[in-house]
Amino acid sequence: MRHYLSTGKHLVVTDDMQGKMEGMWSLNTSPSINPFCLKMRKGKNTICKSCYSHISEARFKYSKQAWINNYHVLSETILKDKDIPIFKQDIFRLQAHGDLVNRKHYKNLIKIVEANPQAMFALWTKHVAIITKGGIIKLPNLVYVYSTPQLNEKYPTKPRDFNKCFSVYSRPYVEANKVQINCALHCDSCRICYHKEEPAFIRELIKSNGHRVK
Repeated sequence: MRHYLSTGKHLVVTDDMQGKMEGMWSLNTSPSINPFCLKMRKGKNTICKSCYSHISEARFKYSKQAWINNYHVLSETILKDKDIPIFKQDIFRLQAHGDLVNRKHYKNLIKIVEANPQAMFALWTKHVAIITKGGIIKLPNLVYVYSTPQLNEKYPTKPRDFNKCFSVYSRPYVEANKVQINCALHCDSCRICYHKEEPAFIRELIKSNGHRVK
């Protein structure tokens, strides 16, 4: 993990992602203290019930503390320009773990995207209201990905002005309904979530143990 000074505190960027996100960098926040995430885990048939991020926090104490720190830094104050981290990556994941907290959090992510025009960012969220309530901010290097909350979403709907819609399916459902899985096994080589062209609807097969990245 890499630390970036920020308003007397610091942001922690995850540069050691594993599994399908190996080689990717991401900026994450803790789902264990996010009221929206906790609410979603209680929902009926939500993919959040098998949240990989909660498991990661339990297994990796350093990650949990880093994501809790990011949660407070990003959601409590607007970052000053001098504190915005600059990256060398050409693609970057926002919220591989956790979800949007509030409008301040969203605006801070926008500032980071604006300060790094060399990178294409993908912002994943189920908390669409955070973005739409105050108005979506469109940037040429930012892809908005709506992560549908329900497992086996038959007719996923992409929110207005979002670029992508990401849904997860179980193997029995895929076989019974002939769902075409188009999410690859390695994000860095696939990159369909990191451009604004088709496909707009992305479908992932749930992992055998029920867990997934997002």
